[in-house]
Amino acid sequence: MRKKELINSIENPEILLAAEAQAGDALAEETLIRKYSGIVYKKARAYFMAGADAEDVVQEGMIGLLKAVRTYDADKNASFGTYAERCVTNQIISAIRTADRIKHKPLNTSVSLSKPVTGSAAGQSASDGAEITLGDTLSTQPADSPDELLIIKDVAYYILNNGDNIFSDFEMQVLTEYIKGFTSGQIAERLGKSPKSVDNALQRTRKKVNSYLWE
Repeated sequence: MRKKELINSIENPEILLAAEAQAGDALAEETLIRKYSGIVYKKARAYFMAGADAEDVVQEGMIGLLKAVRTYDADKNASFGTYAERCVTNQIISAIRTADRIKHKPLNTSVSLSKPVTGSAAGQSASDGAEITLGDTLSTQPADSPDELLIIKDVAYYILNNGDNIFSDFEMQVLTEYIKGFTSGQIAERLGKSPKSVDNALQRTRKKVNSYLWE
C-alpha cells in the first residue's frame, strides 16, 4: 500500500475495509454493509408507499450497497458513504424502471407519484376522505416530508447522471431551488420570474419525473 493510501485508510477506515473486502475478506465486507445499511433503510422508507412490499425496496438497496463495497475506488470517489448512497439510489430507481409490472408489481407501485396515499402520509387527516397522491404533496409550499424531497432529488440526480436530461434549463433552475426548500414565490424572486411561470415549471417537472419512472 502506497504511503498516501495508508494515510487515507487511517483517516478513513472505510477505504481499508473496502480494499480488504475487494480482496476477499468477508468480515470486512460484512462490516461495511452493517455500518451503511442505515442508508438502505432510509431510502426504503422514502420509497415505500402503502400497499407495497417494503422488503422489495430493501433488497434492491442492499444489492446497491454490495455493489458499492465491491466497486469503490478511493482514487475516484471522495468518500465511501457518498458513493454508497448513490449506488443504493441508482439500484432502487433502476429496479423500479425495469421491473416487470406484473411479476414485480409491489416494487413498481412503491413510489408512484400518482398512487393514492393515506391522509397521514400526505399530512392531512384521514377524515378528509380525499385521495391524495405523492405528486399532489409536491406543492409549491415548503415540503413537509423530507422523504418526498428525497425522492425528487434522487430521481433528478439519476436522470441527469444517466444522460437523460429531460428538463429545460428553466425547469432545472426551478427544481434546484425547490429541492433547497424555497416556495414558488421565493423561487420566482430569486430567479426574477413570475410565480405563475415557476408554478408551471414545477408542474411540468413533476410530470416528467413521473413519466420517466413509470411510463
